[in-house]
Amino acid sequence: MDKGCGNLSRLDFRLQILRDLFLLIILFAISVYLVYFTSQSFARLFFLALLLTFFFSRKDYIWFAFFFILAQGPGYFFADYSGLSLQRLPLYTFVAGMSFTPIDLFVFLALVKALIKGKGTRLKLEKPLLALLLYIVFSIFVTSFVYGTSIDVIVWNVRWIFYYSVIISFVYLLSKKQDMLKFALLVFPFVFFILFTQIYFIVTGNELINMFNPEFRWIAINSITGALRPIMGGVLILLFSLVFSLLLLSKENNGLPNIYLYLVMCVSFLSVFLSATRLWFVIFSFVFIGYVLVSKKKFSSILGIASIFLVVVSTLIYFGVLPLDFLIESSWGRLHRVLGIFKGDIYAIDTARNRLLNQLPLSIGVIKQSPFVGYGFSYITMSHYDNDLGFVNTILIFGIIGFSLLLFLLVRIFTVLIFAIKNEVLYDSDKIPLKVLTIAWISVLIGYFTTWDFFTMSFDKVFFVSILIAFSEFYVNDLSRC
Repeated sequence: MDKGCGNLSRLDFRLQILRDLFLLIILFAISVYLVYFTSQSFARLFFLALLLTFFFSRKDYIWFAFFFILAQGPGYFFADYSGLSLQRLPLYTFVAGMSFTPIDLFVFLALVKALIKGKGTRLKLEKPLLALLLYIVFSIFVTSFVYGTSIDVIVWNVRWIFYYSVIISFVYLLSKKQDMLKFALLVFPFVFFILFTQIYFIVTGNELINMFNPEFRWIAINSITGALRPIMGGVLILLFSLVFSLLLLSKENNGLPNIYLYLVMCVSFLSVFLSATRLWFVIFSFVFIGYVLVSKKKFSSILGIASIFLVVVSTLIYFGVLPLDFLIESSWGRLHRVLGIFKGDIYAIDTARNRLLNQLPLSIGVIKQSPFVGYGFSYITMSHYDNDLGFVNTILIFGIIGFSLLLFLLVRIFTVLIFAIKNEVLYDSDKIPLKVLTIAWISVLIGYFTTWDFFTMSFDKVFFVSILIAFSEFYVNDLSRC
C-alpha cells in the first residue's frame, strides 16, 4: 500500500498489521485459557473488560475481527453453546431468563457505538432490508398468537435477527478502506489454525478441542471409505478468506505479496478437501473457477495457485504429516461422487438422496398448513427446522411472503453489483473486485438452495452474511477512492 492510498507507507502498513495480529492472537490465547481452564467468573470479567475497551478504542477493525472469529468457532473452539457446559463463553444475565454471550453484547455495543461515533452512510440495500425487518415484526406477532410460543423462544430468535445490525455497525465504524483491509488480514491467519486442528485429528485420531473440552466432538467417519473424516470447524472463516484473498489479489498495489494470498487460498481449499464435505468442495471450486474466468491474469493466477497448492501438499506428505493414500482414498473417495450430479444422477450422493426422499417431504407437509406467512417463532418452527434444507427453512419460518422479500433483497444485491460493474467511469481493474463479490454471492446461493441456511437461526452465519453485505456496500460506493 503506497502513500498514495492512505497515510501509511507499505512497510508501515505491514508492521502495523503484524502488531495488530500479535495482539489478536494474544487475546485469542487468553480467551482459550480463561474459558477452558478457569471459572466463568474470571472469563466474565475478562470479556467485560474487552467490551469496554472496544467502546473507547479507535481500532474497531481489531474487535470486529476478534468477535467474528470467536463467532465462527475455529477448530470448534468457543463453539459450545450448551447452557450446562462449563467450557463455553461466559453468560451475562441482566434479566431473569435472558442470558447473553460476549458476542451478543459486542453486536449490541457495536451498534450503539456506530450510532454515536460512526460515520453515517445511506445503504443502497436500505429498502429491501427495511421491508424484511417490518415483515419479521409482523410475523412475530401474528404467528406467535396463532401457533403459540414462549418468551424464551422469541428472545432466542430475536437475538440472531439482531446480528443483522452488524451491517450498519460495520459500515459506520470501518468507513476507511484501510480498516476493511486490516479486518480481512486479521482473519486470514486463522485458516492455518483450522488446518492444524484437522491434521491433528488425522495424526492422533482425536479432535484437538476434546483436549480442552472432553467429549465435545464425536469422531467423524467417512461414510464411503470408513476412514477418519476431519471436518473443519469454522468453515465460514475459510470461505471469507478465500473470497477476500481473491478480491485483494485482483487489485494492483494492495500492499501484500501475492504468494501470501495464494497460500491463504490454498490452505482454505485444502482444509475443505480434507474434510471431504461435498457441498463446500463445490462452492470453493466454483469460486476458484469463477475468479479465473473474470481475472485478467488467468495464466499467472492458475500457475500461482496451483504451484502453492502443490508445494503445501507435497511438504505435508514429505514430512509424513498427511498420508497420500488418505488424500486419494478418503477425501477424493468421497468427493468424486459429486460428479454424478453433473451427469444428471441427483441420487449419486447418499445424503442428497435422503434429503430429497425423506427430509424434504416432511418439511413440505408442514409448510402446506401455513404456506404464505409460515410459522414464525413458534413451537412448530423450532420442532421442524432442518439444518440440511437451506431455503426450505426460510419458507417454514416466514412463508412464501417472507421468502419473496428475501429474494427481493438478493436480487437487489446482484442489481447493485452488476450496475456498478457496468459503470464506464470505473477502470477495468476496479471492476474485478465487484465481480469477485458477485461470485461470492452466487456461491452463497449454491449453498442456500441446496443445503445451508445462511440467513436464519445461526449467529455465525448471520454474522458472515452481514459482513458480506457490508463489504458489498462499501466496494460499490468507494471502490475508486484508492
